[in-house]
Amino acid sequence: MMIAESLDSILWIIDTLFVSMLGDIAVAAVGVGGYLGWLFFVGSTMMYMGALVLASQAIGAGERGKAGRVVGEALVSNTLLAVPLAIVGYVLAPSMLELLNAGEALDEATSYFRVRSVGLPLVYAYMVLDAAFRATGVTRPVLKATAAAVMVNLVLDPVLILGLGPAPRMEVAGAAWASVVATVVGMILLYRYTRAIGVEIRPARPGEWALKAAKVGFPSMLERVVFVLGNVAYIGVVAGCGEESLAAHTIGVRVESLAFLPMFSIATAAGTMVGQEVGRGDVEEARRVGWEVAKASILFGGLLGIILLAASSIVPHAFTDNPRVAWLAGIYLVIAGLTEPALGVEMTIAQIIRGAGNTVVPTVVNLASLYLLRVLPATILPSLMPPGLCVLGAWLSMAIDVTGRGIALVIVYRRYFSRLAQKLV
Repeated sequence: MMIAESLDSILWIIDTLFVSMLGDIAVAAVGVGGYLGWLFFVGSTMMYMGALVLASQAIGAGERGKAGRVVGEALVSNTLLAVPLAIVGYVLAPSMLELLNAGEALDEATSYFRVRSVGLPLVYAYMVLDAAFRATGVTRPVLKATAAAVMVNLVLDPVLILGLGPAPRMEVAGAAWASVVATVVGMILLYRYTRAIGVEIRPARPGEWALKAAKVGFPSMLERVVFVLGNVAYIGVVAGCGEESLAAHTIGVRVESLAFLPMFSIATAAGTMVGQEVGRGDVEEARRVGWEVAKASILFGGLLGIILLAASSIVPHAFTDNPRVAWLAGIYLVIAGLTEPALGVEMTIAQIIRGAGNTVVPTVVNLASLYLLRVLPATILPSLMPPGLCVLGAWLSMAIDVTGRGIALVIVYRRYFSRLAQKLV
């Protein structure tokens, strides 16, 4: 899963490299359009997280037929849920992007986001299939499907963005179309590979298990929705510091994705392992396994942080010819590198608690930290920064949030895990 997530990260970076050939405004457009996309993609979290938790516990309990039924109902439910969201996103894209201070990037951001909206049902279906593989621990097929999707995207990116050969020059919309086609390829392959996990998965009419998955996953979805709304406010602060700051932020986030997406795979694996132990009825073993992986995530985050620090003065120049944008992106990577261990442990422990059957507590901790330690300081700190460094205040608030959240979740885990764990199947 780490390799698969790393491939996704590399794809994000190559996307940005091709888009950067169009200029800083195009990079900013993809950045702000991507943030709005996150708001619409998080709706998939409800069925994804519900299917992941229930299926992993069912596997642990030896109920593979039940696991297949959960995934089948969640697959259909999630796809249907995405259709009205895609329509709303397509129609209201310009108005929503104006609220994000898209500025000169508004038209290009609208083109990018509308194409991504068209592919939303595909992403929602893909997420549930992905959850099935993670729940069983059979993840090599995910790597194969991801690798194929990445290759398709790599081929289509220059063709559609730059208009190579007979293809029209679509610029930022071309990057979005390349991602949509790649998602189709990945989803088809992933469904074909389901026979490898020992769980029969067939699309099923939503019923009892879809409702239970929705109940389990709803707190996580609510967390992601409110979390993204908070990040929308946060990116609005970044965008308010100017196009150069927004472009630098976009570059920094894309490069950092090489670190946080692999850490997300560790977190998901930890949640699956803990969920299977809880499904077997062994809460103490679940607690021990979870803590061992949490400690490993701190060490891994530290290693990735060192890499980001080393890359901070070199890598940004590959994405822009503007020395100020590159300099600002380097500052972002330094701050991200210093906080990567805290990011690793908070992602892992939150997912462990969810896998144990409690999706409410991580939601409360994450949202409290986001709004009190990131959004609130981000409204104050930028005005206190030296001239030309407004965005530094926003990035410092990000560091405060990540560190505070990591500390809070470690305390919750060490003191209350046995009380939070509950068998759901």
